[in-house]
Amino acid sequence: MTDAAVAILSALAGFLVWMTQRYFERRATERLRKERLYGTLLSACVEFVGTGNGAPFIIESQRAWLYASDAVLEAINEYLKAFVAYGDAQGRGVDCSETWEAVKDAEGRLRLSIRRDLHPKTGISGQWVKGQWEMMTSRPERIREYLRRGSPATQEDDTSNPPSQPTPKGGRG
Repeated sequence: MTDAAVAILSALAGFLVWMTQRYFERRATERLRKERLYGTLLSACVEFVGTGNGAPFIIESQRAWLYASDAVLEAINEYLKAFVAYGDAQGRGVDCSETWEAVKDAEGRLRLSIRRDLHPKTGISGQWVKGQWEMMTSRPERIREYLRRGSPATQEDDTSNPPSQPTPKGGRG
């Protein structure tokens, strides 16, 4: 093999390694971006359930159109519909237990769709979410304090006793 052929093959191999490295770097960067954006969406979800303030979730759900998978967008839509139905039932003064269960189920499906988008090989199933996952929240003032702080909680929080039925403001968040 001539020196020119060795140089060309070396350059080609170097270029292929560089391209492969860039591909994996872009994938890692995109995954971190999605994690951050999904984290914001889930924080807005907690605020929606815990305080009844639906504005952040509605805004973040619209932003999700820029990055979320189709399955996540469908789950967001189901969640919003369930929460609206819950607010309507509350506004009519009827028993809300069935519509609240629909909200819990929709939130579980939303969380699972996010997990599947970030971890395609997850072992968590829809059946597990339906049977084992529990929606947890805290007192509205603690949620607002956490969201204002914007950092992980450094003290224990009262998340062991979620409210049986939160009160969305205006019935629709």
